[in-house]
Amino acid sequence: MLDVIIRNSLDIVARTERLIEKAKRLIATGRLDDVEAYRIHTELERLTDLVFIMDDAARLLRRMFELRPEMAHGYTVHATLQ
Repeated sequence: MLDVIIRNSLDIVARTERLIEKAKRLIATGRLDDVEAYRIHTELERLTDLVFIMDDAARLLRRMFELRPEMAHGYTVHATLQ
């Protein structure tokens, strides 16, 4: 279960990074007015910060459970019971 969570989290990070790059290219084309470009740029900065945090968290989680696999079993049971 944790493998699925980690894999999906990293997939979301990768997809979001591609979306950020596409949006930056859209801004660079100059087809947006200044207000639209500013709003998209502001949201991209927020999204970029969030992607870094999510990427670090997923990688830390993967490392933690690789080093101590017995925690994964206990966590799955604990999460199931809640």
